[in-house]
Parts: sequence; structure tokens; C-alpha cells
Amino acid sequence: MLSRLLLFFALLTFSFVLPAQDTQADAASDPVTAIKNLRSGTLIIRLPSNRRKITALRDALENDQNNVQRQKWLEKELQATHEQTQTFNNNMYRAFQESYDFSDIRYTYDYFTPELKAGQFTGHFLNADLEPDEGISLGKKPVFILSFGRTNKDFSDGVEAMVVLGEQLKSPPPPFPYYQRLNDFQAFWGNLFPRDDQNEWDALRLVGKLNGKLYKFYNRNVSATDF
Repeated sequence: MLSRLLLFFALLTFSFVLPAQDTQADAASDPVTAIKNLRSGTLIIRLPSNRRKITALRDALENDQNNVQRQKWLEKELQATHEQTQTFNNNMYRAFQESYDFSDIRYTYDYFTPELKAGQFTGHFLNADLEPDEGISLGKKPVFILSFGRTNKDFSDGVEAMVVLGEQLKSPPPPFPYYQRLNDFQAFWGNLFPRDDQNEWDALRLVGKLNGKLYKFYNRNVSATDF
């Protein structure tokens, strides 16, 4: 179920810094500036790769000291990790394509963090097959990141969520709707009484909720004269 996958994909590496964007200078400290910049900018979805876990499992499989039972367990765990990662990312890609239209979007993997930090975007965005594609560009727009992990405890109780990050990967402060929690009541209920398509349905629903929150905040705080 989605909540179990979210715990599995707990990504807390929000410490890298994107190159400064001139039009985004005050996004981290001003919620209204942030929502205007996001509306005219690009949200980069950082999809989890679980590269460290996969590498560790592969290294363990190459250990000649493994007994048969442990070898089988490692093989099973490696396959499950691949499948869970792929399923989660496919669901999130579809959800953002279908349920999000507040801003432009691009997709990348979490292991491209050093390249994003250096401003090297070419070749690090993903196509519909979730493969790096040099033909996908960013353009000169304000850049925001969406990561999967825990919310800032300064603003919330540290829940598992989709988290929007602005310049220097700092979440714009409330009332900017900077996150959508993933383990909401409907997701919890879905764990108890799952639909056949529970994971896909949760992804579409939760991304749609985030999209709606962003529009609501934007419409309340940005007048027609601000365009």
C-alpha cells in the first residue's frame, strides 16, 4: 500500500542548494512571492531511486560467504526493491501528468542532486519512460523542487509528505501550502480495505490535493493586477 511504500522511500536529503534564480530571491521567506514564482516557474519532481539500498544488496550478493538461504533472501529483496521503486515512480509520474497543472513540471532522480546543485540540468530530466533525456530542457524560470520525505518540524509535526522546496531547498513558510501529507485518513483506510488500484488511486488523489491547495492559496493572495 502507498503508506508502506512511502516509509520505504523516506528521503530526507534536502541539504543541497540550487543555483540562485534572480526572480526567486525572496521565495524562501515570502509565501506570496513563492506562490507567484511557482506559478510562473517549474516544479522538478525528484523521484526516489533507492540507489544506495540496491547497491548494498548487490554488493551483499557478491559476497562468497553467503549461505543458500541468505543468497535467496538477498535476491528476493533486490527484486522487490526494484519493483517497488519502479511502481512508485510510475504512479507518481502518471499522477503529476494527470492531476497537476499549477506550473510546468520536470522529472529527475534523486541521485542527480550534485548536477542540480551545479546547475547542470541538461541530460538529467526524465522522459515518459523515466529515462534521462538530453532533449528535455528547463528554460529560464524560477525553479522549485518536490521531494518525498518528512516535513520541516519548524512548521509541522514532521509527517511523511510531498514537500515543495524553493531556493536553497528551503520550504516557503506558512501559509504557503508547502506540503501534502501522504499518510492521510483515506490512505490509512485504504491500507485496511484496499482497492485493486489503491496505490495508483492514492497517488492521483494526493497530487490532486496538492494542486488544489496551491491554486487556492494563489487565488486568495494574487490579484489580477499582479499578473
